[in-house]
Amino acid sequence: MPDRRTTRIVRVRTGCWTCRRRKKKCDETRPICGGCLRNDLGCSWPSSVPGRSNSATENVERVMEDRRSSLFEVGDLDGMQLPARPASRHSSVSSVGGQSTITGIGLDDAMQEEGMERRASVASNDSSVAAIPFGNLVPRTMSMLPGYDADSYQLLSHYLSTTADCMANGSTPINPFLVQIVPLAFSSDLLLQLVITQSAAHRAFRRRDESDAIAHSHYTKAIQLFRHGVTEFIDGKEPNPLMLLVGALLMCFTETAKGDTTGTIFDHLSAANSLLVKLLAQSDTAVPKELKNFVIEYYTYTATVSMISVDARLSGQLFLNFDLEQRARELLTNQYVGNLCGCWLELLLLIPCIFDLGRQWMMDEAQSISPTADDIAMFASIQAQILRWSPYPHVIPEVYLAGSIFQQAMLIYLYTSLGGYQYAPDGIYKGLVENAITEAMGYLNELSPQARINSGLCWPIAVVGSCLSTPVQKARLRTRLNEMSSHFGLGNMHRTLLLLEAMWQLSPSEAGPWNICRTMQQNQIWISFA
Repeated sequence: MPDRRTTRIVRVRTGCWTCRRRKKKCDETRPICGGCLRNDLGCSWPSSVPGRSNSATENVERVMEDRRSSLFEVGDLDGMQLPARPASRHSSVSSVGGQSTITGIGLDDAMQEEGMERRASVASNDSSVAAIPFGNLVPRTMSMLPGYDADSYQLLSHYLSTTADCMANGSTPINPFLVQIVPLAFSSDLLLQLVITQSAAHRAFRRRDESDAIAHSHYTKAIQLFRHGVTEFIDGKEPNPLMLLVGALLMCFTETAKGDTTGTIFDHLSAANSLLVKLLAQSDTAVPKELKNFVIEYYTYTATVSMISVDARLSGQLFLNFDLEQRARELLTNQYVGNLCGCWLELLLLIPCIFDLGRQWMMDEAQSISPTADDIAMFASIQAQILRWSPYPHVIPEVYLAGSIFQQAMLIYLYTSLGGYQYAPDGIYKGLVENAITEAMGYLNELSPQARINSGLCWPIAVVGSCLSTPVQKARLRTRLNEMSSHFGLGNMHRTLLLLEAMWQLSPSEAGPWNICRTMQQNQIWISFA
C-alpha cells in the first residue's frame, strides 16, 4: 500500500477556471462542465488553447477573474447562487442595510473541500472587498437593541461620548460609568433603558429644551420598567437585587442630569438603600469586587451629599446606616479614589455625624439649648478629623484641589451646626467660618470651571455659597456656576445657582447650609447635589 503522506497530489491544469479554483477535476464539457452544472456555478473557460503558454492578455483575464471570484469565497464558493435542489442545501438569511441576502451551502461538495477556511481568510484580506459598495452600512435598527429606533442609537452614542464623561469627575483614568455600567446595560433591558434615558435627559438640558418629547418619552418608559422590576423583586420573581440597585442609582443621576426640582431623587435613593443592604448580604463572590466597590461609592456619595436637602429640625432620616458606613470605610484601607468621591470619601462619611449632631441642637428652637459634655466631645472629635485630613499625595492636582475645597466646606458645615447658640459678631466663631470661606474660594479660583472634577463640586459650592455676604464673592461664584452649567450641561449645576440666588436675597441670619432645605421648600426647588 503506498504511503498517503508521500503520494503526489495531482493538480488540475486543464478545464474551466471555476474547477481550477475549486481544485476539482473538470470533465471539460463545454460550455458548462458537469461540476459547474451540478453546483449551479458560473462556468468560464480560458481564451487560449490548452497546452499553449498563457499570453499577457490571459494572465490579466485570470487575475481579474480570480479577484471577482474571491468576493464569493468569503462566504462559500458553492453556495452563492440559489440552489437547484433545495433538499441538498441549507440556507441562512442575513440583513444588511435593510436588504436580505440568502446564502446556501452545497453539502455534498462542502464535505469534500479542503482548505476552504484558509482561502476564505486570504480572500477577506483582498483590497477589492473593501471597494464593494454595500449600501447603508448602519442598520436601520440597532442589531444589539431590537425594538429601539434610530433616536435610541443616537442617545446611546451621546451617552458613550458625552454623558458618561460628565457624570464621572475624572479622578481615575478608568471611567466606571463606561466600564461598569455599559456591560451591565447590555445584559438588562431595564438598565439599557435607564442609560438611554439618562442620556436623553442630559442632551435635552444641554439644548435647554425642557419640552423635549424624546426625553419625556424615555423617562416615562424608564419609570414604568423600574416599577415593574421592583414589583417582580417584591414578588420573589427576581432574586438578584444588583440590576435594580444599579437602576435606582442611575435614576438618581438621571434626576441630576435633568435638574430635579420635585425631590424625586430621594424616592430613588430610599429604594437603593434597601436594595444595597440585600446585595451586601449576599456572598462577596456574587458580584465582582470592582463593581461592588463602585456601587458602594455610588450610593455613599449620593446619600451623604443629599442629606443637606433634609430639614434637620423636622426629620432625623439618615440615608447611611452603620453597616453601609462600615462597608464604605473598608474602601479607605486601600486609599480608595473614585470617580464620584474623589479622594475625600473619609470626609463624606462625617456628614451623617454632623447632621445628627446639628439635628439635636435644632429640633426645638424655642427650647433653651445646653450642650452636654458628649456634644462638646463629639464636636471636637469631628473638627479634629476634618483638620487632620489631607488629600492623598498621589492624586492629580485637580483632585487635590477639589479635596481641599471639600475640606473647607466640611468645616463650614460643622461650624454652622452651632447656629442655635449665641455668638459674638466679632468673636472666634465668626472668624472660623469666614476663614474657611476665604480658603474655599481661593481653591476654587485655582481650579478651572471646565475641569472634569467640577461635576462633583455642587455640594461644597452650595455650602460655601450659602454663607457668602459680599457682592464680589457672589458674582464670582455666579460666573463660575454659569460656566460650569454651560460646559457640562448638567441640570443640578443650574439648579444650584437658582437656589443660591434665592438664598442671597435672605438676611444673614437666615443664611448658611442648614437653611438650604428651608429655601428649597419656600421656592419649591427640591434638588440633590450629587
